[in-house]
Amino acid sequence: MSVSVSWTTDSPATSRVDYTGPDGLPMSVSDATVVLKHVLRLGPLPSGALTCYQVFSNDVALSERSCFRAPRGPAEQVFRFAVIGDTDGGAVPSQIAARLVLDQPDLAIHMGDVVYPDGSEDSYDEQFFRPFAPWLAQGPILPAIGNHDAETDRAGPLLADFVLPGNGVTTDSRFYAFRQGSVLFVCLDDETSAYGEGSVQFDWLVATLASSDAPWKVVYFHEPPYSSDHSNLVERLVLCPVFERYGVDVVFSGHAHLYERTIPIRLFASSGPGVVYMTEGGGGAVLSSIHRIPESAYVSVGFGYLLADVDGRTLSITAHDLDGNVFDSVVLQKPDDPGAARPAPRTVKQRWPHAVSREPH
Repeated sequence: MSVSVSWTTDSPATSRVDYTGPDGLPMSVSDATVVLKHVLRLGPLPSGALTCYQVFSNDVALSERSCFRAPRGPAEQVFRFAVIGDTDGGAVPSQIAARLVLDQPDLAIHMGDVVYPDGSEDSYDEQFFRPFAPWLAQGPILPAIGNHDAETDRAGPLLADFVLPGNGVTTDSRFYAFRQGSVLFVCLDDETSAYGEGSVQFDWLVATLASSDAPWKVVYFHEPPYSSDHSNLVERLVLCPVFERYGVDVVFSGHAHLYERTIPIRLFASSGPGVVYMTEGGGGAVLSSIHRIPESAYVSVGFGYLLADVDGRTLSITAHDLDGNVFDSVVLQKPDDPGAARPAPRTVKQRWPHAVSREPH
């Protein structure tokens, strides 16, 4: 297991990270090349190990000592991840970052529209890195490309500012996959890459899902196939049959500035438990209005984030407001016998704990 630590300096400088390796032994990795964008890889690290580190340039400490969880190997059955999306402005992202620090997920996945209005490089410090700094010191954010991100150089700043997994079929990471514990995460690009049948991304998606032995399969991308605000019907016809065929459990999206969870949906496969589609676009952008669709199990307009707890054959997902209050939850359970039918999801519904405005998208 390894982790990349990245940072940017105002003037060219050398790079060094001091960290605790296996058994708490002091380790260091460095690069004498003077650069503005610094990326150093730490590892190998024990699966799930709490690793503490400090960043230096020109031998001057640029950060306090912070700690993160190393990636978890396939044998690990218990961990937590967060879901965020559409992070506009500074106030709401800062509140979400503070909640993530308290809630301690291993990582966060981002549904896209990382920086408004157009994903430009000069907006990243003020609108993303500064608000999320407390969380980024201790955990990664792995984003999908949103339509606003794509407005500048086809999401060039996003791809330059994040260190993302490769996909093995293209030269960049517009779409990618990674394994964390018992979960396969697949991030798709529905904004700047073709995804129709026969495209490079479509073929890669099929191969990635078909070859994975992960008990849980999670897919995320920007525009939701099912939403009470801006459903993408092309995705519904092209991608959803693949999700059903290869046993995807949950699909996360953003774009609609609300929270929504669907009933388990199976329209294209003759058997299987169905896919739950969840939208988390409450990261600070102007809130959506609701035109509820029949597939919706729960929808609410407000700012917030999701936490997902994996515990063996149970996946529990909770929706939180900015104070950390849970207002909706769903529990997915896999049977001990792989041939048995999966139990119906268990849900807890609560009213949104405070009034929110409903403005046009």
